[in-house]
Amino acid sequence: MKYDNYNNLPELDCPKTFAGKSPKIQKLIKESLQILICLGIPIDEITERKREKMGMAFLAVGNVKSSNEWKKIKDSNSDYSVTTKEIIDFDNNNLEDNISRGSYDYVLRDDLKFLLLADIVIKSKPMANTSNPTRGYKISAEYSRIIKNYGQSDWFKQVEVFNSSHPTYEEKISQKRNLPKIKVTTPDGKEIELKDGEHNAIQKAIIEEFLSRFGYGAQLLYCGDSDNKYGLIFEEQKLQELGFSDLKQSKLPDVVAYSPEKDWVYMIEAYHTSNPITPTRKLELQKIMGESSKKGIFVTAFENVSSYHKCTEELAWETEIWIATEPDHMQHRDGVKFLGPMGEDS
Repeated sequence: MKYDNYNNLPELDCPKTFAGKSPKIQKLIKESLQILICLGIPIDEITERKREKMGMAFLAVGNVKSSNEWKKIKDSNSDYSVTTKEIIDFDNNNLEDNISRGSYDYVLRDDLKFLLLADIVIKSKPMANTSNPTRGYKISAEYSRIIKNYGQSDWFKQVEVFNSSHPTYEEKISQKRNLPKIKVTTPDGKEIELKDGEHNAIQKAIIEEFLSRFGYGAQLLYCGDSDNKYGLIFEEQKLQELGFSDLKQSKLPDVVAYSPEKDWVYMIEAYHTSNPITPTRKLELQKIMGESSKKGIFVTAFENVSSYHKCTEELAWETEIWIATEPDHMQHRDGVKFLGPMGEDS
């Protein structure tokens, strides 16, 4: 969702904390998050409580206590700065919270993390040790220029101009990740790029070699990648149509494909040093698949024979073993049929 007007504030619902606060404090915290989102801070990957605490930490560092004080936000041109313990005191005294002062380490690790990486918040003593309790934090004077204008009728246009000359957090991370890529051609001829690495090299072999031999015209529905939250390929609607109940990247296998010809769903793990399809993992995948588990083909793919022999985990029965260096062959872990979901009639 794009937060491009003052009425379109981020949703935030924490029953034990946020929901118990007064409407004016709720609105203030939502405003802080709207500003941060517009300046490129990602919030989709963190819990609502962590979003709330990040917004409160931002308010504390700028000494903003009400919605009409954005134009007065304190920055690095002033003498104002706050330590992590003082941020907790600010949150408790001004934002109707009840955070333990003993949790000050979490303020730096969680609440200020993205703000520091984005340079919206800076350290008052850059050379001080991380554990130095006197080290404070300030709003960058560069960012305070745009923050102070929050509330103006054209502020969202101002932000677009500001961001064009100030790389956002996500852009900075993208620059850091400008690493060699592995080019992969999908079954339908599309070209995607995976982060370079041994694990993703196995995924490339799965997509280009395994599916071309054993996929029966399979369509690629999901391909995970550590640089992409939802993977480079993520056909959410089709997965839902097949009955998948949990589409979190952390739950899905490395590759998911579907063969309309056979009505089979391929659940494939690329084994480098971990995560083969064990009995526990197979059961987890079956629960994710729902009714389509009866159509499941469960495959653990290995780079070579040596890596297969190094796998000490117990592989599940009724699953397949495929080795990229011997792409024309496959091993089946027992059962009455080869490469066919056990839900089908023999």
